Parts: sequence; structure tokens; C-alpha cells
Amino acid sequence: MIKKNNFRFWNSTINFWFILFLITFLFSCEEPNTVGLDVQPPDDKFNVINTDTISLITYTVIEDSIRTDETELNLLGSNYDPVFGKNSASFYTQLRLSSNNANFGTNPIADSIVLTLKYKTVYGDTSSLQTIKVYELNNSIYKDSAYYSNMDIITTGVTLASKTFAPKIKDSIYVDGIKQAPHLRIPLSSTLAQTFINASATTPLSDNTNFLEFFKGLYVTSMPVSDKGAIISFDLLNSVSGITLYYHNDAADSLKYKFVINENCARFNHFNHSNYLYSDPYMLSQILGDTAKGDSILYLQSMAGLKIKIQYPFLLNLVKTGRIAINKANLIIPVDIDDITLSENSPPPQLVVVEEEDGKIRFLADQYDGMTYFGGAYNSTTKEYRFNIGRHIQQVVNGVKDNIGLYLMVWTSNKPNIANRVVIKGSKRNSGKLRLQLTYTKLN
Repeated sequence: MIKKNNFRFWNSTINFWFILFLITFLFSCEEPNTVGLDVQPPDDKFNVINTDTISLITYTVIEDSIRTDETELNLLGSNYDPVFGKNSASFYTQLRLSSNNANFGTNPIADSIVLTLKYKTVYGDTSSLQTIKVYELNNSIYKDSAYYSNMDIITTGVTLASKTFAPKIKDSIYVDGIKQAPHLRIPLSSTLAQTFINASATTPLSDNTNFLEFFKGLYVTSMPVSDKGAIISFDLLNSVSGITLYYHNDAADSLKYKFVINENCARFNHFNHSNYLYSDPYMLSQILGDTAKGDSILYLQSMAGLKIKIQYPFLLNLVKTGRIAINKANLIIPVDIDDITLSENSPPPQLVVVEEEDGKIRFLADQYDGMTYFGGAYNSTTKEYRFNIGRHIQQVVNGVKDNIGLYLMVWTSNKPNIANRVVIKGSKRNSGKLRLQLTYTKLN
């Protein structure tokens, strides 16, 4: 016979394990949180619809000018791209004294003067010759002013240097017997050297305020090439960059003084794409207004070049019969591997999609979750870019945002610093097209 207190013990034990099992089962069945699931009735979670047939309108447009002052790197050079045509990059920069009250001694005589630019990267053919010209600025530039990629500053018109070279970004250089990092050396006019020598121990070289009135800066530009070429990025803030005056005086030989480029110097890039008159005719006709050609091929370029308009005019048809919850929205941007120039021109490492209206750019809600979630990095294996834009699409179908479409462009912080470009498959290609993949649930 089972004792009464033993029965109660076994009954409590069974109840305990049953409750523990039930709790474990419920938690193990919990679904991961995705966009829209938190507003879905439980019965609707099995009514999930997948589609990648959302009709898109896509076409290429010319980028507006972009702000290029005080960027991390400065671009210089010219290239001829059989698809994108002729492109060139130039820059303007101030220089500053490395020490106040510069005094070159008794009877100083200039030996030479050299502009040095620290190499960073090169985009294009390193064997192609480039011709660089250097001019003195006639008008001042200012650190607290905004400068854009289409702006020009008046120069004196006098050429301080002309140098033809092929970029050697990996070759170290010995200067005065000391090994230095790879850089470009451009001998400048002896007239400029003498100008500085004549100013020795005078007000113009007393401090930087007076010096910047005396010598307003340099314009460094590249002559157009007829074939290939390259766009080179330079690190102007590196200690290697600047102007070095070599001189001697009555007391000593082999003297030098450095005019530096530092974070206090105003500087900016100027970009020129020759209005794409030398580009592929198919591309040129598209950016001149034949937007239907964007159904097949699209073009994207940094350096204030080209961006892509993406519209989804029929997206709101999804909510004609009731509300929906967007579980997932992937915008897939496939690179056109049929582009014969792809092997010679690497795509931009990072793209971004934004809203743009009345010249103002607005980032999408998804981007605030970080670029790892948002996406846009180039996948060299799949040859594509992907974006997660579920929150943005939910806002559009809910009427929180107007359905104005998106712009695809080179990542904002990179546009002034790189020269990369890419050809994209249009939204009406037979396979592997630019597309919007949606997963959503009808709520009523």
C-alpha cells in the first residue's frame, strides 16, 4: 500500500517536470525577431509571401558636385576609360611655415626647390605616363570655407613646374642618402625658390598669417591622356609631402627649409569628366535623357561622376487590399560581368542607397543599424552588392515616407577619395538583374 505522503511527493515531482518541459518547449519555439513580425497576428505568421518581381525603373544620372575640402586623401591624374571616357583630378592646397621667423642666413643662395607628394594608391595603368603641371594661386583659399568638386581658383598663370612620369607607388626613394617612403618629386621653378630666399628674415616669413598672404598656395593639375592613364591618391598630410627649399649661405652648404602641408591647410579636389563626351555612346545617350536604356545597363562612378536612380512606382499596390508587414527586403545590385573592362577597373568597395529630394540627402532608417546590417559592401565572389532596406520599405508602404525612390551612389565618405567605377546590370535583364526581394505578410 502506497503511503499518502509518498503519493503527494510523486505527484509534485511529475508536475514540476511537466511545467519545466512546457517552458523549455515554448522558448525553443520562439521565432527570431524580423521587421514586421512584431505587428503580425499569430495566425498570419504562416501566410508569408516571397517575391522578387517588384517592377523597378532604373537609370543613370550625372552626380551633382560634391564637397571635397579637407578630405583624407587628394586625387591627381588623368585616365581614358573606354566606357566612362576621359576623367581627371586636380587639387588646390595651401602650405605653411614649419617654423616662424624663417631666416636663411647671410647671403643665402637657392640651389633647388622640390614639391613632394606621398603616394597612397593608384587606380589605373601604372605604366602610363602622366604630365603634371603646378601653378601658384592668385586668390586665397580658406580652411573654414566649403569647396566643391566643380570649383576653380584663379592662379597667376605662370607654370611653376611640368613633370612627366609613371607612378611608382611601391618604390622607395633615397634622398640625401636617407631611404624615404614612395613619393612623387616635382622640381619647381627657380623663380619661386628665389622669391622665398628674398623673403628671408622679413615679415612674409615671420608667421603663417603673413605667409599665407604672401604665398597663397598651389594648384596641381594633370594633362588629359589619350589612352589608359591613372588616377593617383596622395596623402598630403604625411610628413613626406610639402615643399623643400635647398640652399646655401656664407656659413654652410646643403641647407634646407620645409614648407609643410598640415591639418591647418585649406585644400580641396577638382574633378573633370569632360561632360562624358568621350564615353561609350550607349552610356552617353542614357545620361542625356534616354533613360529606358537603364533597363539593361547602368553606370556608377565616384569623383562626383555618376549615380543611379531606382524607383518602385507600383510598390503601394501591395497594400491595396490591406496592410502588410515587411519581414525582409533585400535590394540586390549585380555587377555586369560582361563588362570587358572589369578586370582592369575594380568596383567601388562600398556603395550606399539614400533618398534625395531638393538637393538634400536623407539616409535610410536601416543604415542607422550600422553598415554591417545595412550592407552595400562589394562581394567579389558573387560580384554584387546587397542592402537590407526592410524598415525603409515598411515606412513607404505605411505612408510614413513618400514613395520617391532611391539613389544608389558610391559611399559618401569615399566619393572624393577614390576613382573607382562599375557597370551594373539593369532591372529588366533576362537573368541576374538588379532587383528588390521582398518577404511580407498580409495583416488583413
